[in-house]
Amino acid sequence: MLAIICDSTCDIPQKLVREYDIRVVQQYVILGDEQYRDRVDLQPEAFYQRLTTDEERPTTSQATLKDFLDEIKAAKQDGASEAIILTVSSAMSGTYQVASQAAEEADILVRVIDSKGPTMTLGWQVLAAARARDEGATTEEIIQCVAEVREKMVQVVAMQTLDYLQTGGRIGDAAKWVGPY
Repeated sequence: MLAIICDSTCDIPQKLVREYDIRVVQQYVILGDEQYRDRVDLQPEAFYQRLTTDEERPTTSQATLKDFLDEIKAAKQDGASEAIILTVSSAMSGTYQVASQAAEEADILVRVIDSKGPTMTLGWQVLAAARARDEGATTEEIIQCVAEVREKMVQVVAMQTLDYLQTGGRIGDAAKWVGPY
């Protein structure tokens, strides 16, 4: 049995996570002195509400090595003999590196795939992997299927404001003023 594991930045609706038996390792959201597990202790609606009301801006932290190892162990206990982990882009987060380290330490075969993107760019690849697995594809066929989905994907992002990118350090002060107002 093959476990499909991803991180919580995938934005896959919970209904599909359950339907396709996708295992999700939570990232962390930090608001002030409080730390939350993404989509467990803090749902997106509450996050966006706090984003508009809290003075202090949120930060995030990637899942830990222990988080990934615990999920791999749970998958093995549920009958998995191998796993594929798909993560948010390695250019945006250290999650891929942590998952790769967990794969090296795991006592089952674990392959790690860098989605090369955030949110549903990752999510569509995870869903493709789960669907291929459920249709009986081999691990190599699943990895190829995910690569094909990734190559065809284009993500277009439009933002109402660049304030959060600027205050989060993703863009500089000058770039903020170039954006739409």
